[in-house]
Amino acid sequence: MQAYILSVAGAVLLSAVVSLILPEGKLAPLIRGMTKLITLVLLVSPLISLLRGEVFFSDGETVAEDEDFLLSCTQRVEENDEQAIAAWLEEEFGVSAFSEVQLETDGSYSAKAVTVRITDFGIYGEEEHIDISLRIEEKLETLFGCPVEVLS
Repeated sequence: MQAYILSVAGAVLLSAVVSLILPEGKLAPLIRGMTKLITLVLLVSPLISLLRGEVFFSDGETVAEDEDFLLSCTQRVEENDEQAIAAWLEEEFGVSAFSEVQLETDGSYSAKAVTVRITDFGIYGEEEHIDISLRIEEKLETLFGCPVEVLS
């Protein structure tokens, strides 16, 4: 990027200097036109590179992912998902639970595993615990698309 800016600035300065010191004559308009054409080609060169599928502004360097940033973002998304699951379980099934969500740390935030520990089944009797656990497991597996474990 820096090389591009310097080349455009250099072409503009060169064009200005040539226009100032060039004597009036038959070749003057031709030389001024050539310097303007060179400047125009330099300005349009990123578009030409883009059309060819080349990366113009990278200077050949690969940009490394900031693993600490991705990890921090992943942890925040996990915490939000865990809180959302707890609120959903309270609202949908009337049970209190803690959840743990494990996401991929590659920036895709896709779920690897979900674990739900039910602390209070609320109004459900002893026989209904198993049915509620299975329903919770099925719904969370559909929602997250990964293995879900429901513990009581």
